Amino acid sequence: MKLYCHPISPYARKAMILARLKAIELKEITAIADGASGYTQGHNPLGKIPALEWQPQQFLFDSPVVCEYLDTISGLPILPSSGHSRFIQLWQHALGDGLSDAVYNYRYETVRPIELHWDQMIERHNTAMIAAIETLDTISDWLGTPWTFGNLAIICALDYMSYRAPHIDWQSRAPKLKSWYDGFTTDPHYQDTYAYPNEDDSKA
Repeated sequence: MKLYCHPISPYARKAMILARLKAIELKEITAIADGASGYTQGHNPLGKIPALEWQPQQFLFDSPVVCEYLDTISGLPILPSSGHSRFIQLWQHALGDGLSDAVYNYRYETVRPIELHWDQMIERHNTAMIAAIETLDTISDWLGTPWTFGNLAIICALDYMSYRAPHIDWQSRAPKLKSWYDGFTTDPHYQDTYAYPNEDDSKA
């Protein structure tokens, strides 16, 4: 199978980590944005990553679908098949993706020329990021270790936030969450997919 991805994308990185967790051999193809066509050269009509070629010339997207598929094809799934625990995991996964969404939207609102900034929308995304971090700090004891279907999305969102929205300083704002997060940073699957530049490089 081929995975069109990029580790800077929190959505694609989820799939990259999950494939490693499940020992699934994928050909990872680093996707490069191509103007209005997006990242996937037609493999995903929405132009977004990740996109998984799961059968010849057939592609799965978006990221929760790709992750759930990868979770089912090798070993015991980390997403429970039914019951309360399943929906807790899906909720946590959605919260992680929602945080990534807020970071992404904030980023692209603020890189436009300043005269085109929509201050109300910037504030909306800032509010969503802060609310998500405060919620995650409150529920940090529920997030579990090692990897779960829910916390996979949360870890990827936190790294993306550090890269694209450092002004939030989530580590200081959410000390319990930071303590939980630190337990993942030495994990080989985390390290193998971490591709964010250091602080000086990110200002380039």
